[in-house]
Amino acid sequence: MDTFNSFVQAQKQLNNLEPIIKLVILHPDFHGQHRLFSVILNEPDANTFFLSVPEPSCTLDMLLNHLQRALQAQFRVPLDITAAQPEHAAQAIAEVLAQHHNPRIILDAYDMLNQDEVTPFVVALINALSGDSRVYLGARELPMQLIEHEDIQGKIALLPVNADNMMLDYAQSSDQTVLEVRALGPGRVLINGRLIDHWDGVLPRTLFFYFVDRGMTTRDEIFNTFWPNLSTREATNVFHVTKRKISEILETDLTVYWSGFYRISPDLELHYDVLKFAEAVQNAAVASEDQAVTLLQNANELYHGPFLSTMDQDWVTNRRDELAMTYAEALSGLARIYRDRDDKLNALGYYLRAAATNPQREDLARAIMELYRDLGQFSFALETYDRLEAEIKRTLNVSPAPQTIALSESIRSML
Repeated sequence: MDTFNSFVQAQKQLNNLEPIIKLVILHPDFHGQHRLFSVILNEPDANTFFLSVPEPSCTLDMLLNHLQRALQAQFRVPLDITAAQPEHAAQAIAEVLAQHHNPRIILDAYDMLNQDEVTPFVVALINALSGDSRVYLGARELPMQLIEHEDIQGKIALLPVNADNMMLDYAQSSDQTVLEVRALGPGRVLINGRLIDHWDGVLPRTLFFYFVDRGMTTRDEIFNTFWPNLSTREATNVFHVTKRKISEILETDLTVYWSGFYRISPDLELHYDVLKFAEAVQNAAVASEDQAVTLLQNANELYHGPFLSTMDQDWVTNRRDELAMTYAEALSGLARIYRDRDDKLNALGYYLRAAATNPQREDLARAIMELYRDLGQFSFALETYDRLEAEIKRTLNVSPAPQTIALSESIRSML
């Protein structure tokens, strides 16, 4: 359900592409890539063929062999293209496409290609295309060599793009260094679209996320969090060495020091999923119902998992618990809206997800029991009560509240 809005948005952006766009790159964080490919393949009055890169580190020669066979099978024309002359191969393919109405090439798993070899060919192909011809790429990583290539600027579009959902438009240049930080899940960092995958140890990575999550912090807060048992002199040395490593990894300064606080550098265009997630939930509380649904669904899409799930420092676990509660509020907020709309199945689905993140909350359990009751699924309602009773007995050593017990007895009488 949560990805529905992203897919609708992707379709709208697809339909609104200008004719000058010859290369469409589906955003790696868009989970509806293949679903959108189906829409393109089923486009009426289009000559579209689909090709998936067959194996990792696929060479240009291998790609051209597959393209040649696919084009010959699709358009029944002879082709003779080789990797020895990529520009001639690109021109030959473009000429074949130009002979057909609304020609489309879909190339999936583009990231499995040898980018150094393939990029010049794709650039030549994009520049050779005419009329309605267009190429669509699916990938698990942004093909930055293509996106940044000067020869095809203005002919590329990323799709979908939505800054609120961390789908940034890297096809549009920025005056600042773009820092994209995802902490909801295992933790991922991109700078100008390029993944940072080497941190030179755990400490630089952990301190990086601490800076980003805090936004601004004092030296004492940092020292108390990371080195409470070191002397100020020792902590200062470790801190500055680690901060310098972060700057070397990012190839820019992450923070500036001003008025007693370390703050994120104003030279960075920071996009942080936790901030966008929290703002969406907060704004939903004062929004109209329809706006609240959009905001809360966007928050749920941003929540890719528990905060920095691969780390176990105290500040991380505390923040993780806090954000998990916010996530439960977002889910239960959606559930309440759907329940008020008498959409019981959607309401139940969101309540179940909310309860899974916080199984001790009786209000969620009662809402689930009531929906199961209204749907005539009495045994499921009582199973919900039994799970709640066991959970709060195990963790809190208490019994359910009187209203929860009364609800269970009322449902039991309906069996």
